[in-house]
Amino acid sequence: GMTARKTAQPKQTGASEASSGDYETKFAEFEYAIWHLGAAFARWRRDCLGSVSDVSLSSTEASILHAVHMNGTDKGLVDIGRLLHRDDMTNIQYGLKKLGQLGLIEKRGNSRKNMTYAVSARGDEIIGAYLEQRRKVLLRLFQQVAPDPDDLDTLILQMHVMIGIYDQSGDLIMNRQP
Repeated sequence: GMTARKTAQPKQTGASEASSGDYETKFAEFEYAIWHLGAAFARWRRDCLGSVSDVSLSSTEASILHAVHMNGTDKGLVDIGRLLHRDDMTNIQYGLKKLGQLGLIEKRGNSRKNMTYAVSARGDEIIGAYLEQRRKVLLRLFQQVAPDPDDLDTLILQMHVMIGIYDQSGDLIMNRQP
């Protein structure tokens, strides 16, 4: 007669636990890669600015200078915080003060409430040299990752979705509703 052969069926719970553990391990690697990318990006900005000027800026100060320069429009404190996706306004205020003391930005407006900032001629010169250096070095290399503007659009969209997930997760934890 025919004997029914039993096929090994993995238990659903065991399989999902194993894949969940694998996913969590991979996710930890992913987060380390984000940290490494953030650190590498901060070093790149520091080193690139250092190569085109004698000014020594922290990563935050460099970010603020770029944000103020963006689109050639004056920016207020809240605008800068929003552009940099930061809510630590005291650190941004400190950075603005230092950039002002270095002569890289100028205050516009006549009261604290409607105070805006613009890049000075010297700040504009430094950012221009930075952008030229970026064009010569970084863009050429980055085209190996995203050869086409559409490829960059895809990366940008994925990054914005991840930013949203992290922000929402933070909100859930702060509201104690995971």
